[in-house]
Amino acid sequence: MGKNKLKKFSEVEQMKCVFQYPFRVLEEQGFPMRGQWNCEYFHNDNPIVLELGCGKGEYTVGLAERFPDKNFIGIDIKGARIWSGARQVTDRN
Repeated sequence: MGKNKLKKFSEVEQMKCVFQYPFRVLEEQGFPMRGQWNCEYFHNDNPIVLELGCGKGEYTVGLAERFPDKNFIGIDIKGARIWSGARQVTDRN
């Protein structure tokens, strides 16, 4: 296992900006935030920009800083990868 990967997994579990769901849960129950992102999470009416395969999230975080009038969601399948961007978002509130 990679350097500090278990620590990153543990930290990601605690980050409020990260949502993790196994595929089987999504298939069986659906995603509770579906259609509710603006009112339930972002608390505004800004348009949402979705980046699929965001990796470490640097591009998504950079765009969010540059365009504060939009809401950004980055999705990646690797939890340890997304830790970097999620850490930046958490640190910058």
